[in-house]
Amino acid sequence: MARPRKPSIKLPPHVNAVHAGGREYYYVHVGRGTPAAYKPVRLPDDPSTPEFWAAYRAAVNALEPRSDPTSVRALIAAYTGSPEWHQLGEATRTNWIIHHRRIIEIWGDLDVAGIQPKHVLALRDRFADRPAAANNMLRCLSTLLAWSAPRGWRSDNPCREVRKLKGGEGYAPWPWRAIEMFKAHARLDLWLAAAMALYSGQRQADVLGLRWVQLEAGMIAVRQHKTGKELWIPIHRDLAVVLRTIPREHETICINSRGKPWTPDGFRVAWRDDLARPELQLIRDAGLVFHGLRKSAVVMLLEAGATEAEVMAVTGQSREMVAHYARQLNQRRLAVSAILKWEADDPAARGKNEGLQNSRNVFAKPSTQNKTDPLQSFEINQETGAGEGNRTLDTQLGKLEKNGKKS
Repeated sequence: MARPRKPSIKLPPHVNAVHAGGREYYYVHVGRGTPAAYKPVRLPDDPSTPEFWAAYRAAVNALEPRSDPTSVRALIAAYTGSPEWHQLGEATRTNWIIHHRRIIEIWGDLDVAGIQPKHVLALRDRFADRPAAANNMLRCLSTLLAWSAPRGWRSDNPCREVRKLKGGEGYAPWPWRAIEMFKAHARLDLWLAAAMALYSGQRQADVLGLRWVQLEAGMIAVRQHKTGKELWIPIHRDLAVVLRTIPREHETICINSRGKPWTPDGFRVAWRDDLARPELQLIRDAGLVFHGLRKSAVVMLLEAGATEAEVMAVTGQSREMVAHYARQLNQRRLAVSAILKWEADDPAARGKNEGLQNSRNVFAKPSTQNKTDPLQSFEINQETGAGEGNRTLDTQLGKLEKNGKKS
């Protein structure tokens, strides 16, 4: 759609004019530029006719949001105007605006105080075929309702009673084989961005915004867009090799093929198109995405023996998130260690008798050691020539001899 221009006549609220092909077209666009925006409705071409104004009134009456100050629509409008909303990172706001629109489409006119856990559960399950999207929707809604509680919209957050779906825990880390494949076949400007993400453990927005002045004394100075955290990250030696191949002709480190800084949409399109090439098909088929490189950094740091606190110092992640990755890695380490011990434990190497006895012990029925066999006890004591069992046997034999003589 062409860029709207200033109309030649004064138009009513929610109407904008679009100039295209030498003509002007008019649209009712309620909530334009906000998360609560409706789809534009085309109006007749001549604002001076009765038909235009009749169509306008009908469109506004059908689309204009209710003025109910306790509705979900009103809550979203209040939240997106708050300081808490503007403190979120740009990428988070962009993502959550999409969820806000979906919530408004489904719940827009509902009363905020009437939302119950069962309603949240039903909303989550509408996106159950995409667990990651469903869980992100749940996080967005939970933040919204948590913000509303201390401001009198409701008394609690019903999202706390609804669990996330399994399978939506984020993106997989890249295996080293995939990293080498991307390095060998991807565009140089895309590999530079990928290497920055991998060796710094930072998000896409922070990587694409890095400037050369942020590199000093072998360190990268980062202020994270999402969290506002300030980090100093040592430059990995492999990243230093990559950086030495890039001429410092621009202020931004990561630039596109035209020598311009990346825009989020431009990078997304270039990344998608490059992965569509046959040489990178395995990466595409595996579902590996740019953000997975950040997780790869965490996994490689933990595998190298870094502590959770050290990983947090590099990536800026929370202790809970790093601990989550560490538990996954420790499970793998323990499983590998267990199998190696099992493989090394060869019963034949320990001797035929010991191996046979161990096999019997492992797979035998429960032991009956507490139930003594009298005959076995006597035989053992006879061999040793000592013990209560032996004396008892002698006594019994003596009695038998005496009884025989009497008879």
